[in-house]
Amino acid sequence: MPPINSESSFVFLDELKQSTLEELYDKVMDLYDKDSISKEELKKFSDAITMVNQVFLKQEKANFIVRQATLADVDSLMEMIEYWAKKGQNLPRKRNDIIRGIQTFAVCVKDSQVVGCACLYVYDSGLAEIRSLGVSPVVQRQGQGRAIVNYLLKRASKMFIERVFVLTRSPEFFSKVGFQKTVIEALPEKILKDCENCPKREQCDEVAYIFNMKDHK
Repeated sequence: MPPINSESSFVFLDELKQSTLEELYDKVMDLYDKDSISKEELKKFSDAITMVNQVFLKQEKANFIVRQATLADVDSLMEMIEYWAKKGQNLPRKRNDIIRGIQTFAVCVKDSQVVGCACLYVYDSGLAEIRSLGVSPVVQRQGQGRAIVNYLLKRASKMFIERVFVLTRSPEFFSKVGFQKTVIEALPEKILKDCENCPKREQCDEVAYIFNMKDHK
């Protein structure tokens, strides 16, 4: 098999992003046809594809997945955020803010419908906040909220963020997910960005919780 230099390998791996399983298989078959990989390597890849496909099938049977939000989700995000804002659980968000920050959002989808969301907001200091967490009342208490939070924590870990915090009226939930209680005074970034201008500042009923990545490695 001819050697593959690091530069071409990097380009090839970059091309794999967003590929379907079928497209990946076709790429490998093309390598096999060119004698770039052995029959044994082809079999290993086929076995791996089968295993991955089985994992995806299990997720489909669960009827919900968590994924990166896209612009196609903006209307659903607006509806979800507005619902919980009216309930006093979250702050309202403007549509243009959601569009500009779409890469910070994750959504939980069931039967092609957005049933939950949250975003990971990163401050200049590297501290991050999980915001706008909400799950449709129709499907609550089925693990969607935990799945969204875990998805964002994994994203934060990949970004080498060391601490993630929330301000919440549901402390029991975040405690179960691994967050520890803290005080708002320990989060000066949040105070400067939102708390200073919040109408509820003097009568805040939210509790601060923080997740230290190093404690969960």
